[in-house]
Formats: sequence, C-alpha cells, structure tokens
Amino acid sequence: MSRVLLLLQDNIVIVIMPEISDDDLEAMLERKPTVREAKVDDHALMVKALEHPVRRKIIKTIGIFGKTKDKLRKEVGVDEAMLNFQIDFFIKGNYLKIEEGNYRLTDRGLVLLSNIPK
Repeated sequence: MSRVLLLLQDNIVIVIMPEISDDDLEAMLERKPTVREAKVDDHALMVKALEHPVRRKIIKTIGIFGKTKDKLRKEVGVDEAMLNFQIDFFIKGNYLKIEEGNYRLTDRGLVLLSNIPK
C-alpha cells in the first residue's frame, strides 16, 4: 500500500501523494462494497425513507393491500410531481413495485411499514 508523506516546512504542510496508476484507479472504481458497507448503506436508505413524513404517509396508505396511483395521490394529498418523485425513490430502493396498475409494497417495503408507528 502506498503512503502519503507530510512535511512541515515554515509552518506549511506539504503533502506528497504517491502516483496512482490507471490500473489502480480502475480497480478502486470497480470495487464492490463489502457486506458491512452494503448493510450500512441499506440501513441509511431505510432511515431516509422513514424520516420523511410524506414517504411515511405513502407507505402507510399503500399498506398491505396496495393502491392505484389516483387513490394514492388523493389519500396522501400531494400533487403528481411530488408523488412521482417519492414513488421513484421507493422503486429504486426496492420498497415498491407496480402490479396490474397497483402500487404494492415489496418485502422490504413491508419492513418499512412495520417500523412506522401507528
């Protein structure tokens, strides 16, 4: 592993960075997260989903039975742009899926639902 050299000269810190080869840079960019990093990221995404009041209301409104887009928008009381933005967040996070024109919670979405106080 390369080292960083710090020099102090006349109260100025000089940082000497080793060169990173193209192969090393490519390997760093292609590295997959560790299991621990993936779990931390997953937990952070769940917290982000649960801390937003509109997102909590969407999850509670969909519930275990699902909702159509029109019913969901009316019951949550948001405009279409806001609903679309939140729905995209849930779909990308694998919390929500669309089945036969209805929004339904995935298993991960049901975990969110179970963590929302009644």
